[in-house]
Amino acid sequence: MKATIEPGFSEMKDRALSEKLTQLTREFPIAFIFYYPRQETSSAHVLIIPLEGKHARLIESRKWIRNKGDKNKPLLHVISLGKMAFEYRAGNPFIACYCQKSAIIYQSPQAGDCPDTEWHSVKKKFKKYTERYYHDRELLLSEATHFQQMGSLTGTHLTYLSAFKHTIRYLETLYAGHSFDSSNLHRRIKYLSYFIPAIEKGFVKKNSNEYYLVSELERGKEAAEYGDEVRLNENLFDSIAATEFKLYQFVSDRFSALKRQIKSGGHLQAIVSKPKFSPEGKELARLITLLQKMHPVEEVYLFHQSQHDRTTTYFLLVIGEGLGTAILNRVQQSVKAKTGGQHAVVLIGHSLTWIQTNLFYHQAFFQKIMLPVNRKFQSHPNHPSIHWEIPYTPNYPDLEYYYSSSIKMAKQYFVLRTNATENNTEGLSNLFGQSVLGLFRTYIFAKLSYLPNYLPAYSLWKLCVYAEARLEKVEFLFEKCCGESFFKTVDKANKFHHRISSLAEEKLLVMDEILNLLLEELETACKSVKGESIRDVLLRSDTPAPQEE
Repeated sequence: MKATIEPGFSEMKDRALSEKLTQLTREFPIAFIFYYPRQETSSAHVLIIPLEGKHARLIESRKWIRNKGDKNKPLLHVISLGKMAFEYRAGNPFIACYCQKSAIIYQSPQAGDCPDTEWHSVKKKFKKYTERYYHDRELLLSEATHFQQMGSLTGTHLTYLSAFKHTIRYLETLYAGHSFDSSNLHRRIKYLSYFIPAIEKGFVKKNSNEYYLVSELERGKEAAEYGDEVRLNENLFDSIAATEFKLYQFVSDRFSALKRQIKSGGHLQAIVSKPKFSPEGKELARLITLLQKMHPVEEVYLFHQSQHDRTTTYFLLVIGEGLGTAILNRVQQSVKAKTGGQHAVVLIGHSLTWIQTNLFYHQAFFQKIMLPVNRKFQSHPNHPSIHWEIPYTPNYPDLEYYYSSSIKMAKQYFVLRTNATENNTEGLSNLFGQSVLGLFRTYIFAKLSYLPNYLPAYSLWKLCVYAEARLEKVEFLFEKCCGESFFKTVDKANKFHHRISSLAEEKLLVMDEILNLLLEELETACKSVKGESIRDVLLRSDTPAPQEE
């Protein structure tokens, strides 16, 4: 008896896929091929069922099977006949939903009959399957809670890791038909993202191959082996529990969806989210569009907006890769030029990975900014949220040393100012500019718990005013010193210019006043976070300031 090929096999719209499937039936003993065509809100699905497990592994290793990056291509599943029968008996609803007789486009005579997928035939199996998942999950979470109450960080990490693996395994069987236990958890989550794009919202990437939260849980293995819990972070337990609950919701939702689909006998309908782009106002929309054209970004947060004379300034946190100071400067200059000075932007740019790994320094700042209400652009709707540390107290590491560096630079200015020979102002502009930038940057750190990159003087000053609005009154001194070019003058002072310096005494007096005022403000800001004069802290410490790379 010959194998049968249903008419639908040759009538598939994807001719290339049809030819590849035909070739597979010639190379391997295939039991079934099931096909569900693409619908308006869901991808096409193709299930290839080889007679033997060894052939399933060979087929699954082929590049055109593994490549799931194109959302317009069918999702391909490879399950051996024995595994299909096992999952069916276990009650996995994926089999009952996607291995229906009406979807067969190829069947071998050696395959036997297709299992009965009517709801009355799988109802009891399905119930036991779901109950087994919920029961085992509850046991793992109870154990994790017990370890946490006992103060065992290692036990808590390892038990949560087991809970993650438990739920990931069920998600694999519910979306792909079988689990991938031999692969590491990072790869398994990445693989699931092809079926569940929203799963990416739960995991910040550590790098291109790993997820931050999973890596933190896996540190429990090292702690168990070496008996050292110093690298385990208990402040992440709330984020770990929240992420585990999101995974649990994916399983529960999938159970419900497959149950409905089995009862209806139709094809599963998946809702595909569309990219979100909801900036407030046409001008902000245009600015974000300009930013996108100059450099790809993932998210944009508007965390402050100010109005000064005719200029509206937008304070934006930009999330993306490769957002160096040079790129942000070009964007700022382009915005100013294209809007005729009517709009300006203060840009802070970081990758999500950088923010996640630097929470010890900056969580208080970013947690206040990265709120859904402030998010004005997403390149796609499944960007992950930061895994915040709870509880968290701002630490201001190395603030004393940044303060020390700033006041020492300012002192050098005043030493040269006092001892300069007549008609010789060489070096004063450079020392003044570096002093101003150092004071700006340290003030921001003290007030906002955020140490910015080496941004332009304008951006640093705007962040100072954002931190303390009354500082805006100081700007009259900037105008008195250099007119409208104060910030350009400060930035230029940090570059070498081979020419004679000429500074009038009146201008030098204003520069003196600016530095003295900034030093006073910085002392007040640092004292407010350290609870005492930072000068006293420095007098007690002989540790040198940290070296900038």
